[in-house]
Amino acid sequence: MTSIWLRPQGRQEQALQRLIDRMAREHRTVSFRPHLTVCSVPGDLAALDAAVAYIKQCGLLPLTVAKTAVTGAVITPFRAVFIEVENTPGLREFRERLRDIVGAPPLIPPHISLLYTLDRVSQRHRPDLDAEMLIAIAARCAVAIEDTDFTLARPVVNSTGGAETDVRSWKIVRDL
Repeated sequence: MTSIWLRPQGRQEQALQRLIDRMAREHRTVSFRPHLTVCSVPGDLAALDAAVAYIKQCGLLPLTVAKTAVTGAVITPFRAVFIEVENTPGLREFRERLRDIVGAPPLIPPHISLLYTLDRVSQRHRPDLDAEMLIAIAARCAVAIEDTDFTLARPVVNSTGGAETDVRSWKIVRDL
């Protein structure tokens, strides 16, 4: 699977990366780069040229979004502990327009993940990371996150290399 991400900038990206790495070590899960998934790119990657053109002309980046909550829930292995962010008109416009351009499926609520429930070695879902544990991890993350707003920019294309659940194979394949 291929997707378009927005990445936090500078100090915020570094602070989130440290938190993601620490949570991954403590809970024996995978580490990943902090990002907000704009949308997936389900079809022809040639649509990315139109996406690049839109990004360059839209004038919406960087986007600043407010943190509304830090949530822990059993939703999917990729939405287990995450920062819920305000779906501002600018963010909504940016995501929906790119979704239309690349033919992506409906969007899920915008968020920045902090913990995936994938085992560090096997990359399989960890059912022992249940709802109660995820809520506790989210509470610890909420205390650790000092920022109330996040500045998102640096759009990139991330590819799972055909192995969506093997986070080690994920690669940023193009800056937009």
